[in-house]
Amino acid sequence: MPSSDQIRAKLGLGPRPKPMFGHNRSHALNATRKISKPNLQNKWVVVDGQRYRIKLTAREMRTLDKKGISLLSG
Repeated sequence: MPSSDQIRAKLGLGPRPKPMFGHNRSHALNATRKISKPNLQNKWVVVDGQRYRIKLTAREMRTLDKKGISLLSG
């Protein structure tokens, strides 16, 4: 069974997105850490006649839709 990175490569996608880190800044410029997590969704996709469940971001789902690669629901 291929890894999710190999399946993503066959779909023309890069590695799975990681959280972004930064700071919240108040009016007094106090810094508190914040994390922006990617919007990951579990989706089924057919690659080489096999069904695989992979985690995709909403942006990647739009990209695959634009490329004409259909995602299976369920």
